Amino acid sequence: LILIFFSFKVFSEEFVYGLGDVPIFKDMRSIEDSYILFDKVDGRYLYSEIKGEYEILEIQEYYKKVLPNLGWKLYEKNSFVRADEILEIKYFNDNKETKVVFTISPKK
Repeated sequence: LILIFFSFKVFSEEFVYGLGDVPIFKDMRSIEDSYILFDKVDGRYLYSEIKGEYEILEIQEYYKKVLPNLGWKLYEKNSFVRADEILEIKYFNDNKETKVVFTISPKK
């Protein structure tokens, strides 16, 4: 039972909470209570945040390289499209840490 719990904990921290296949950059961590999901007729609206002590440019380059391998195509700067959804990524300096905000919304 302990092994199962430990495996779940490790697996759950590998991806941005709620985004399923979007990996977390290095050892950044999800911000508790930041996840919001609205599933509407026109599509889903999702919000999730991670934070860690890394430079914004390093994180941006990572997602710019990784997301196309997951089916996301660059749409605009820090914005990607897949099927009928848009993934926007925003970066903020928060003291010594960088906060990364992910939002998914229907493509209009």
